[in-house]
Amino acid sequence: MANLTAYGTGTPKASDLLLGTKTATPNTNEQNITQNFSVASVLALGSPPNILTAEILVTDAQLRTLGTTRVVILPTPESGYAYQILGLTTRSRSTGAPSSEFYGWGTQDAIFSWRSSAPFASEHRVIIPNAYLPRGGGASAGGIYVGTPIAGVSRDGASILLGVTSDANPIIAAGEDPNATWRINVTYRLIQI
Repeated sequence: MANLTAYGTGTPKASDLLLGTKTATPNTNEQNITQNFSVASVLALGSPPNILTAEILVTDAQLRTLGTTRVVILPTPESGYAYQILGLTTRSRSTGAPSSEFYGWGTQDAIFSWRSSAPFASEHRVIIPNAYLPRGGGASAGGIYVGTPIAGVSRDGASILLGVTSDANPIIAAGEDPNATWRINVTYRLIQI
C-alpha cells in the first residue's frame, strides 16, 4: 500500500476523485469493492436534497404596483412539483429620495405565497410586517428582516409570488417621488408530489 504521508495536500475540485470502498449489500454474496468516488458525490451525501436559494431584486417600478401586480419570486415549476419555503430574508434600500418622501403602505404587510390575491388564511406563506416594507426615502428601515414560513396549503405547479395583504398599491403623495429597491433571498425546497 502507498505511504500516504508522502503525498502533498491541495484544494479539491468537485471532479477530483477519492479512493474508497463500496460496501457489499448485507446478507448477499457480494464483496466490498475498492473504487473511486468524486468529491461532488461525497459532498452530495451531506446536503439535503433539492434545497436551493434564490436572490431577487424588486425594483421601484414593481414596488409602486405591488398591490395590483404580483412579483414572481420563484417561477412556475413543472406539474407534479410544489415549493416549500424554508426561510426568507429581505433588505430594503432607499435610493436617493428625501426622507419626507415615502411609499404609503397603510396597514398592509407583504406576503410571499402561491396565492395571487387575498385572503391568505390557510396558505403556506411568509409575511413581512409593515414596519419592514421599503420606505422609499431617507434611511432604510430595520436592516435585514428574517421571515419565518407559516405552515399551510401549497399548490401543485404554482409559482411563489410577492404581494401585499390588502391588494392595494402604495399611496404616494402628490409631488413626492420615493425610490427604493428590495432584495429578497429565499431558501426553498422543490418537492415532487
